[in-house]
Amino acid sequence: MELFPRGFHTLYGVIILRKRNCRDLLFLSLLVIGCILIAVYLAVNIKNAFQASVVEADDGIYILIDPGHGGIDGGASAADGTVEKDINLAVSMPLADMLRFLGYPVMLTRDVDCMICDPGLTRIRDQKVSDIKNRLKLYNKSRLTISIHQNHFAQTQYHGTQIWYGEKNDESKLIGAAVRQSVIGLLQPENKRELKKATRDIYLLSNTTAPAIVVECGFLSNSAELAKLKDEGYRQDMAYAIACGILSYKP
Repeated sequence: MELFPRGFHTLYGVIILRKRNCRDLLFLSLLVIGCILIAVYLAVNIKNAFQASVVEADDGIYILIDPGHGGIDGGASAADGTVEKDINLAVSMPLADMLRFLGYPVMLTRDVDCMICDPGLTRIRDQKVSDIKNRLKLYNKSRLTISIHQNHFAQTQYHGTQIWYGEKNDESKLIGAAVRQSVIGLLQPENKRELKKATRDIYLLSNTTAPAIVVECGFLSNSAELAKLKDEGYRQDMAYAIACGILSYKP
C-alpha cells in the first residue's frame, strides 16, 4: 500500500534538488561578494601604504627618483622629435612603484611634466637655476638618489646604458656598480660601458653630499635604441633592472 500519492516522491525530489541548488547558488554568490570585498580592501590598503611611504618619509630615509629635466627644459631631443624629459619620466614612474613595492620609502622630484623651480620666476634662466637648486636640496636630504636621463651624441652609432656616480660620498660608486651590473646582467649583456665618476659639469652629482647616481638609460641619437626607449615594455624592463640593482645593494 502506498502512503503517498503516485508522483509524490518525484515531486519531493525535485523540491529538495531545487532547494539544494538555491543554497549552492547563495553560497557561491556570498563567496564571490566576499572575494570582491577582500580585493577592494587590499587594493585600498596597498594604495594607502604607497602614499604613506611618500608622505611620511623622513630626511635621510627615502630613496629619491629624479626624472631629469621637465617643463620648459626638455633635455635632449631625438631626430623624430622624441624629448628626453618624457622618456625620463616614463622610466622613473614604474621604477618608483617597484621600489615602493619592495618596501622602500620613495619620493620623486616630479611626477608630471614640470620644473620644480620656485613660483613667481619669469626668466627662463632664473627658473632653471631655481629648479636645480631645489633638486639639490632633495638630493642632500635623501638616503640615495637615482637620476634618470638619456644620452645623445652627434655620432649615431653609440648605444648602451651609461652610469655616473657622485664624488662626495663613497657609497655612490658602490650603488652605481650594483645598478650597472644588474642592467648588464638582465638587459644589456653586450654593454661594455664602464662606470664613471661624475665630471664637474654634472652639477647635481658633483655637489650633493648624499649617495647619488645618474643612469643614462640609452642614446636618443641611436635609432635602434630610441625604438626600445619608446617601447613601454622595454622601459619597464629598464626600471626593473635598476630596481634589482638597488635591491642587491640593500641600502
